[in-house]
Amino acid sequence: MGGSIATGNTDTIRVDAEIKARFKAGRLEDNYRLMGEFSDDNGSTTAQRILGSVESRYDMRENLFVFGYLEYDDDRFSGFKYEVEAAFGAGYKVIDDATMRLLLQAGPGYRYGKFSTPARPALPLVNSSENEYLIRGSSDFEYTITDTANLTNVFIVTWDSSRTKLENTLALTSKLIGDLSTRLSVNLRYNTDPPLLTRKTDTLSKISLVYRF
Repeated sequence: MGGSIATGNTDTIRVDAEIKARFKAGRLEDNYRLMGEFSDDNGSTTAQRILGSVESRYDMRENLFVFGYLEYDDDRFSGFKYEVEAAFGAGYKVIDDATMRLLLQAGPGYRYGKFSTPARPALPLVNSSENEYLIRGSSDFEYTITDTANLTNVFIVTWDSSRTKLENTLALTSKLIGDLSTRLSVNLRYNTDPPLLTRKTDTLSKISLVYRF
């Protein structure tokens, strides 16, 4: 969780919150994520996003697994009212030991996106949404540097006939006391063909507090 408030010549409020949960039972591993971002600058909303995802992995062999993924993304400033993405496929555990983990996975999927504004303003009933079959690939890296610090990097690429979308999140987490930690993170999102009036690249750098249950 992170946030900031500034008053005076500039009135700015920013709040970021994220919850992650991992459940493991035998060969099955489920990962849940819920994230929210909100920013207000002098009464104007400058960021508003809610994202939720669920991913299940099932080990077929020692290092080989299959996965299923479902995501809902409501980003007010992406050009979409919302996007829903689902994918399934296979993955491989390149490294999986006590201090380091690297997973690679890929598979086909489907995406539905509802535009927040018509793709063609003169024809409001044309292209109000996108339906695309896609290919989704990702890498998930975790490294325990010391007993009090760890590094993570998640890279995701999705490709369909309308666009290629890349996202990378690099984070360094350091323990403060008990279950409370600080996290420095940088998120980069790139869309080769975004909706009208939106940029191709978004970046977000954060300093957050993390509490582990």
